[in-house]
Amino acid sequence: MLTESRAQPLLHRYPIRHTFPSREDAASLNLSLSRRTWHERETETTVRPGGGGPGPPRTTRRTAPPHLAPPWPHRTAPLAVASPRPEMPLFSVPKEVAVGTAMLGVAFATGLLAGKRYPSLLFGTSKPHKSIIGKSSPLWQYILDHSLREHPILKKLRLLTAEYPWGKMMVSCDQAQLMANLIKLIKAKKVIEVGVLTGYNALSMALALPDNGRVIACDINEDYAKIGKPLWKEAGVDHKIDLRIKPATQTLDELLAGGEAETFDFAFIDADKESYNEYYEKCLRLIKKGGIIAIDNVLRCGMVLKPRKDDLATQSIHHLNEKLVRDARVNISMIPMGDGVTLVFKL
Repeated sequence: MLTESRAQPLLHRYPIRHTFPSREDAASLNLSLSRRTWHERETETTVRPGGGGPGPPRTTRRTAPPHLAPPWPHRTAPLAVASPRPEMPLFSVPKEVAVGTAMLGVAFATGLLAGKRYPSLLFGTSKPHKSIIGKSSPLWQYILDHSLREHPILKKLRLLTAEYPWGKMMVSCDQAQLMANLIKLIKAKKVIEVGVLTGYNALSMALALPDNGRVIACDINEDYAKIGKPLWKEAGVDHKIDLRIKPATQTLDELLAGGEAETFDFAFIDADKESYNEYYEKCLRLIKKGGIIAIDNVLRCGMVLKPRKDDLATQSIHHLNEKLVRDARVNISMIPMGDGVTLVFKL
C-alpha cells in the first residue's frame, strides 16, 4: 500500500482529469487490466537509495501511455481539488456478452414453456407412454413402414388387443419381432414367457420356433389369453404354446424341480415388476449357457431416473438394472426400444 509521501509523485505524474474514456473503452476488460498492470509496475519501480543512513524515498519516473493513464487520481490524493465527475453506467459489458446472455434467457424460457405444454418431452411424466417414441409420432410410423414384417394373424391380434383399455400393456410389435429374430438366430426350441396378456408375443415366438418347439407361457389371468387362443389356433401354432395359469414363480419352480434347469434357450419377462428379480434368478437357472433372457420395461417411461418412494414397481426395476450391470454371470445390452428392454446373455 502506498504511503502519502509516496503517493505525491504519482499525483503530479497523473494530474486530475475531467474527461473519461468512451463507452467502448470502458467496456474493454483489457483496458482495465492493462491499467492495473501499469500501476503495479509503477509501484514495483519505487526504490530507496542504496547505502548510507535513512533518507527521503526516491522513485523512478516513468510516464504511462495516454490510453492507460488512470482516469482519476489515487484515493490518497486530496479530494478537495476534485471536480464533479460525469455519471458512468453502473455496469458496462461487451455487446457480445449482452447478446449471448439474452439468447440464453430466451432459450431457457422457451424450454420451460415447451416442457409445460408438452410434458411427454420430459422423462418422468405423470402420463407414461408404452414407447419412448410416441406411437402417434411420424418417426414411429417410419420405423414400422421400414422394418416391420408382421404375420397377418399377428396383426389381427394386435389390433384386437388395442381395442381394450389395457391393450397398451402389450409388447410393442417391433420388439416382438426382435425377440422372434433372436429365437431364430440361436435356433431356440424351448422358450419361457412370464406375462402373456392376450398372447401376441407368445404367438410371435411360436411362429419363429420349429414345429417341435415349445413356449411355456406363464400368467395368472386366463381371461386375457382367451382373446388370443383362437388366433393361436388359426395360425397353426397352438400346439407349441403351453399356457399355465398360476403364479409364474410356481411354474418356474416346477420346471426346476422337474430337472429342466439349463434346458431352455430363451426367456421373456414382462409381468409384475415387483417380482422381476425373482423371475430373473429362476430363469437364469433354467436357461442354458449361451441362452438369452429379455427383460421388458426396464426404463419405466424414464421414472427409473428418480423412483418415487411409493413406486415399488419402479424401485424394483431400478434395483435390478443396477444388479445386472454388475452381474458377472452374464453379458447385457440395454436397448431403448418400446419402454426399454435389456437383453441378458448367459455366460
